[in-house]
Amino acid sequence: MQASPVCPLDGVLSLRQPRYEGGGPLLLTVVYGVLVIGLICLLALAGLELVQRLVPAGSRQQHNDVAGFIYAALGVIYAVLLALVVIAVWEGYRAASETVEQEANALAEIFWLAHRFPEPEGSHLQELARSYAEEVSHNEWPLMEQGQAPLMTQTQGIPAGWTLIDDIRANLQEVEPRTPADEQLYAEGLDQVQRLADARRMRLVAAEEGIPGVLWAVLIFGGMAAVGFTYLFGLENTWAHRLMVVTLAAVIGLVLFTIGAIEHPFSGGARIGTEAFNLVLERFETSKLSDI
Repeated sequence: MQASPVCPLDGVLSLRQPRYEGGGPLLLTVVYGVLVIGLICLLALAGLELVQRLVPAGSRQQHNDVAGFIYAALGVIYAVLLALVVIAVWEGYRAASETVEQEANALAEIFWLAHRFPEPEGSHLQELARSYAEEVSHNEWPLMEQGQAPLMTQTQGIPAGWTLIDDIRANLQEVEPRTPADEQLYAEGLDQVQRLADARRMRLVAAEEGIPGVLWAVLIFGGMAAVGFTYLFGLENTWAHRLMVVTLAAVIGLVLFTIGAIEHPFSGGARIGTEAFNLVLERFETSKLSDI
């Protein structure tokens, strides 16, 4: 086998902060968010105007003290629920980003390890690794952005991701180590293939996950109750009351929109891009350890 050293830093990707691919999707998300939150504020104001016309402020003002205690309890419950959901969704988003990072890292390590394998196995493994990165970046990602699952088998002569992983594992198993160093290299290669398969499986699972519909119903109903309860307060200054209602509705709408944007890491408004695999492909083309 070749004795060229493999730099361990070549396969490490520093992508701790999720990034977006291009400004188009992010810009559309911002515009859509402004429209949605604006509509929520208008509906909240319309509800307030309706209540003010039906029930005079003087009648409502008599019950401000009692309504205040009840509203405090309601607000705390809804705030805790919102916080827990935001934390859970954000943790899932971060985990999906780290999974993509791990998948790209494992693929890069397989590529570098293949440089030290004998020919023709080494160059063939590198070709398979590059094909896998192209398949994920060019074919699977557009499907995940549309909320669809990547294909399990090849179509029209194009191998699917799982097929390429099986080919990488099969070609690696054909290598016959002759020295203890070769055996260590062989074992590391098999370990990286397993890490690649595990990361891919976790990515596909993350692409299908989301908040249950019943929880969305609770969040929306709770937001409506939190905003609607403010109508029961009677204030002499109508504009101050309107400002309070609009502010509360805007904050709740913004939080709910943020949850919806990151609920699906690969198809939501703040979707994870292909930067990790694009960087790997660029290194494959420019690295001195590339045999293809």
